[in-house]
Amino acid sequence: MLLAGAVTSVILIGVIIGQNAPAVREAPPPPPAPAPPAPSSVSGAGFTLTSASIELPDEASQYPEGPGADLVNANCTSCHSASMALTQPRLPEAQWRSTVVKMRETYKAPIAASDIDAIVAYLTRLPTQGPGNTQKSSDPSPPTADIPGATG
Repeated sequence: MLLAGAVTSVILIGVIIGQNAPAVREAPPPPPAPAPPAPSSVSGAGFTLTSASIELPDEASQYPEGPGADLVNANCTSCHSASMALTQPRLPEAQWRSTVVKMRETYKAPIAASDIDAIVAYLTRLPTQGPGNTQKSSDPSPPTADIPGATG
């Protein structure tokens, strides 16, 4: 019995080191990478609508630091990019106040009434592009739709 175990061991060792082992075959090449799917499309009435991906330009994701920036970033960037306001002409305090109040009351932006003054002060101090608006800020609530460069 001991001899039979030794023979079995020799055969296993021979197979392990390559004696009497089957010929080695090369692995098949990996399949080619799948092509991106064709854009989805819908056809009808003589025309086709096709969906495509686009890359939007980089925009400022946050407002520059300063007193009130945290409130503006928390309240305004949920709907607007920071670039939207940063590329506006400089606006007077009354116009920013009218815009912020409109966002809160008309569009139901979740802005606390106690935060309006700080948000308006921050937006009024922004070093924005453009020559600025010459309307006097003594008008407490100018209609934003009638003022060039109005936001919102």
